[in-house]
Amino acid sequence: MPKLKRLLVSACFETAQRRRHCSRNQEHVICQGDKCLVIKENMSKNNYCMECAALILRKAREELNRLAGELSVEPGVEP
Repeated sequence: MPKLKRLLVSACFETAQRRRHCSRNQEHVICQGDKCLVIKENMSKNNYCMECAALILRKAREELNRLAGELSVEPGVEP
């Protein structure tokens, strides 16, 4: 059986070992010791502050819910 395709990218929460800037908003500073979301894409790591991480996760949840909703709709029937 073929391997299933991953829909989600590699992501985890880390404790910052040094001062960082948020990849979504450069004005947001992630201080050493702060928790941050790290998303690995194409051999690079993007760091996000907890405020932006919450927005990213909310948007991802909405997109997954929309896809799941489309999966459960019968073909040819409008929701």
